[in-house]
Amino acid sequence: MFDPEWAEEYERWLARMNETLPALQAKRDTLVEDIRAAFSEVSRKGGTSLAEVEPLDAGANERQCKRIRAQQRDKHWSEVDLRKHDPCGIGPAFLDPIGYRYHLPAYMIDQLTVGNHDLDGVEHDPWNGQDMIIFSLTSASEWSGEKHNLLNASQRRCVARFLALYVELMQSTHFEGKPDDVYLALINIWWDDLPVEDREHLNSIWPGRFY
Repeated sequence: MFDPEWAEEYERWLARMNETLPALQAKRDTLVEDIRAAFSEVSRKGGTSLAEVEPLDAGANERQCKRIRAQQRDKHWSEVDLRKHDPCGIGPAFLDPIGYRYHLPAYMIDQLTVGNHDLDGVEHDPWNGQDMIIFSLTSASEWSGEKHNLLNASQRRCVARFLALYVELMQSTHFEGKPDDVYLALINIWWDDLPVEDREHLNSIWPGRFY
């Protein structure tokens, strides 16, 4: 049955999207390039490879993991096929701090590009890795803290901007997610890493929600 109120709401949402989409796309594209630059020299040497994730989940021991790791040939995180080596999307939970830092840019860029069909008009198959990377960045646990502490200032700034944009995408589009968890993480974990202009932008959109 046709619902005129729903149709009117959809038309209002579509108008908002047409106004905000170019700016969101530009912000997303700039952030992707900044992530690539900030993590360009990151190495996986001595850290967990993504190919070890499923064996670790199945109970593989250190000797077995080292053998799997030695077979990995990627020299840069941009060469890693996330969906091939982490089909269940559980990688961030099993990677050690070095492996986490190495793969983090690939997960963030995946979330901003392949993960967000509303910005590019292309709907992709859902993948749990996009939820898991958000969880790993918004958790205040000791497990997450050890991974966050390995990031330098430029990398932490990219993470803070990534989460700020994630929040804005959830509010501006039909992008699915858990905004409350990200709000709290931005305030309690990443706020000092967020550039002043991004803080002011968030406060202009949601007065009183942030500091």
